[in-house]
Amino acid sequence: MGLNKESRTINASKNASSAFLNKFVILLLAFVSRKFFIKYIGVHYLGINGLFANILTLLAMADLGLGTAMNVSLYKPIAEGDTRKISALLNYFRRIYYLIAAAVMGIGLSLIPFLKYIVNMDQNIPHLYLYYVLFVAKSAISYLFVYKSSIIKADQRQYTVNSVDVYVNIIKVILEIIAICLFKNYLIYLLLEVGGVVAHNLVISYIADKSYPFIAEKAEIRPEEKKGIFADVSSIFLYKIAYSLLNGTDNVLMSIIVGTVYVGLYSNYLTITNNLEQFIAMLFTSLTAGIGNLVATASPERRYETYKAMQMVSFWICGIVSVCLLYLMQDFIVIWLGRNLLLDDLTMIAIVLNVFFSTCMRPVWTFREGTGMYKQIRYIMFTTAILNLILSIVLGKILGVSGILFATSISKLCTYFWYEPNILFRDFFHKPVRLYYREYLQNTILLAFCMAVCFVPAHFIPGTNIVFWLIKAVILCCIVSIFYYLRYRKAPEFANVKSKAAGLIRKITGKFRK
Repeated sequence: MGLNKESRTINASKNASSAFLNKFVILLLAFVSRKFFIKYIGVHYLGINGLFANILTLLAMADLGLGTAMNVSLYKPIAEGDTRKISALLNYFRRIYYLIAAAVMGIGLSLIPFLKYIVNMDQNIPHLYLYYVLFVAKSAISYLFVYKSSIIKADQRQYTVNSVDVYVNIIKVILEIIAICLFKNYLIYLLLEVGGVVAHNLVISYIADKSYPFIAEKAEIRPEEKKGIFADVSSIFLYKIAYSLLNGTDNVLMSIIVGTVYVGLYSNYLTITNNLEQFIAMLFTSLTAGIGNLVATASPERRYETYKAMQMVSFWICGIVSVCLLYLMQDFIVIWLGRNLLLDDLTMIAIVLNVFFSTCMRPVWTFREGTGMYKQIRYIMFTTAILNLILSIVLGKILGVSGILFATSISKLCTYFWYEPNILFRDFFHKPVRLYYREYLQNTILLAFCMAVCFVPAHFIPGTNIVFWLIKAVILCCIVSIFYYLRYRKAPEFANVKSKAAGLIRKITGKFRK
C-alpha cells in the first residue's frame, strides 16, 4: 500500500466523514447500552464506572506525552518518504510503550489501598477491587500497539483507525447489551470492555503491518535524534500532567465531596457532551496531520487563512451546540432515562459553559498538535490545572456538582484561553493577537443574542416526547445557522470553506460517476 499520496483536502474529508459516520453509530449504541445498564445493573455501578474511568485519565499521564511527540516526529519523514527513519522511530517507540504499559499497571495497582477514601457511597459494592483491576488492565493493554496506530494517523489515514474503531465497538456494545440483559452482571460487562481493547489493538496491528511492510525493518535512530525527541517529550510531559489534572479530577472530587452516585448522574450528561465534543474533535483532528504538513511547507499568511476558516467553522458549530444543549439536554435526559436522573439547572449551565470553551478552542488546539507547540505552553497549562484543583475544592463545597464544573471554566478563562492564542499568532501567523480577541468577542455576543432569540421557541414547544423534541431541535439549529450565515456570508473564510466544500463534492461525485 505504501505512504499516502493524496492531497490534504481529500485526506481531511475522508477522515472527517468517516469519523462522523462511525461516531454516530457508536453514539446510538452507547445511548441504548446505558439505558440497559441503568435498568439492569444500577446507577450505583454507573457511578463506579465513571469514577474509575476518571482515575484512569490521571494514569494516562504515564505516557509522558510520548504519543504526541511521536506523531510530530513522524510528520517530516512521512512527507519526505524516508521509510528508514519511520521504521527506526517506530522501533524505538515500541520499546518505550511496552515500558509505559508496565508502568500504568504498576501505578494503577498501587492506588488500590486509597480506593476506600475515594469511593463515597451509601451501600457496599462487592468485588470493587476486582473491577478496578480490570479498569487498570484495560488501560495498560491500550498502550501496547499505540506505535502502530500512530503511523496510520500521521500518514493522514485517521479514517482507517475510525473504521476499525466503529466495527469493533458495534460488536462490543451489542455483546454488552446482551450480557447486561441476560446476566445483569457488571463483571461480564467489564470483561467485554477489555476484550474490545484487545481486539482493536490486534486489528490495527495487522493493518499497519500490511500497509507499511517497511516498519518490520530493524532500523535504529541515531543518538542525536533521541535527544530531539526527548526535548519534545519534556515539554509535552508537563502539558500532559496538567491536562490529566484538569480533566481527570472532576469525577474524583465529585465522588469525595458530593458522593459517588452523583458521578453516575453526571456521567449521563457527560455521555452526551463528550460524544458531541468527540464529533467536533474528530472534524478538527482529521486536519492535524495536514496542519503539520502545512506548517512545514506554507507561509505564515497561508497558515492564518487556514486557521481563519477553521475558526469560523468552530464558532458556527459552537453556536448550534451551545444553544441546543442549553434548551434540549434536560428534556433529552427525561425522554432517555427519566426525570429522577436529572441534575439541577445551574449544573446544566456549567456544563454548557465548559462545552463552549472546548468547542471554540478547537482550531487553536489543532494548530498546537500540528506544530508541536508544547514547549511554549507547558507552564500555563500546569497553572490552569492547579487553579482548577483549588477552585474545584472551594466551589465544590459551596455549590456541589455545579461548583466543580464552574471551576474548570474559570481556570481556563484565566489562563490558557488567552495565552495559547498569543503564542500561536506571534510565532506561527506573525499577526497581532487582538485579531483573535476581536473575533472571539463578536462571536460571544452573537451567541448570547442567539440564546435570547431561541428562548421563546425553546419554552413554547414541548420537549417531553421525541417528535416534539426533534422539531424543537431543528428549529433551534435553523435559527442559529441563519444568524451565523448572516455574520459570515461576506467573509473571505466563508468563501474559502465554500470553495473547498464545492471542490470536494465535485471530486466525490466524479468518482461515483466513474
